[in-house]
Amino acid sequence: MARLSLIKTLSHLQEEQRHSDEIELAAVGIAFTRGSITELSGGAGSGKTSLSLMLLAEMTRVGEICAVVDASNSFDPGSAARAGVELGNMLWVKCGGEMERSFMAADYLVQAKGFGAVWLSLNGLPQRQLDMVPRAYWYRYRTRIKETPTLFLVTAENTVAGTASQKPLQLSRERSVWSGSGRFKLLREFHIGIRSRKQFNRDPLIVQLKADHTHV
Repeated sequence: MARLSLIKTLSHLQEEQRHSDEIELAAVGIAFTRGSITELSGGAGSGKTSLSLMLLAEMTRVGEICAVVDASNSFDPGSAARAGVELGNMLWVKCGGEMERSFMAADYLVQAKGFGAVWLSLNGLPQRQLDMVPRAYWYRYRTRIKETPTLFLVTAENTVAGTASQKPLQLSRERSVWSGSGRFKLLREFHIGIRSRKQFNRDPLIVQLKADHTHV
């Protein structure tokens, strides 16, 4: 990756102040609110990583600096680049499966208040470890990013942030579309269902994603 500059010019800061309060992903019909916690939960192949990369691509494409705290070293720069993420505008923190290091890194980045998005990827960490995280951690994050332009994104197999998350979304794989015939077929696209955990009884929003990434 190219060297990342965290020192922003006055013109850059003035430009950030003009950003809207929401980042909208028109392709999937979902808007993410700045200054809040968004949580994407779902099992392997549910689409939470693909959706996260779409968000980072949208933000880094216009020059915003984003960060990913990679708890289990599962982030793939190649997949991110193919999704449209500008790697020169990305800070990647590898935590080697250490949960305490992951939360400490996220805490420092949130306090910095200079990032468009901080993605805390807890994918791959054992659920028993995540269940031990005090609820106070999540409320501290929520308080620190309130009224800032930073979006705090959390991904995990099961929900972890609880009521501290303004937009808790549950993702699931609904259908896969393959090309080719015989024994060897290529995954062309997949359809994911997105439900708000606050309105879980409603029918899910079905979104079609192209299979461009190794991690979904």
